This record gives sequence, C-alpha cells and structure tokens, in this order.
Amino acid sequence: MATPEREYSLDYYLLDRLKFSGIDPANLADLVAIAVSLKHKYGIMPFAAAAQGHPIPNALIVRYIMEGITVNKIVSIVLDIPRLSALTIVPRGVPRTAQFEVAVTLGG
Repeated sequence: MATPEREYSLDYYLLDRLKFSGIDPANLADLVAIAVSLKHKYGIMPFAAAAQGHPIPNALIVRYIMEGITVNKIVSIVLDIPRLSALTIVPRGVPRTAQFEVAVTLGG
C-alpha cells in the first residue's frame, strides 16, 4: 500500500531554496512571509524566487506569470506591500500577448 507524501508549504520551499543565498536569516524570513501572504490573500503563486544585491544580498525578487486582467488588479494591491522596492511588468511576447511576467522586488 502506498503511503501519501507530505506536502510542504510555500514558505518551507522558499526558505529551503534561499537559506544559502547570503541574506540575513531574519530578513529572509520577513521577505518570504510577505511573498507567502500574497499567495494566501490573492492566490497568486510565484514561479521563481531569487536573492538580489551585490556584494551582500539583501532583497528578494519573486516572479509571477499573470493574465492581463489580473495584472490591473494586482498592481494596486502590490503597491501597498511593505518593503516593496521595485515592480517590473513585462509582456511575454507575440504568442502569449495576454500574459505578463511580473517581478516584485522586496527589501533592499
């Protein structure tokens, strides 16, 4: 009989992936909590996350793929995020003209 696998939360995966990124652990926990709160409150799931900063990383970039209608709603929400450093919205291109890549930079 197969045993069910344990499913971990988004904050577990983000903390595990970024624990050796060089970001201070307390700062990393705060930034990950903000990214996870976006998922819980608004249902947007990131597809990538990376540390940013040179020579010492102190920010977190979280990337999302969204439809055009969702981008309009999310922009007003994202601008109220504490510790928001940058918001970048880029169209995906000709085959997917209704999709946008949204990069949210937290911290910094």
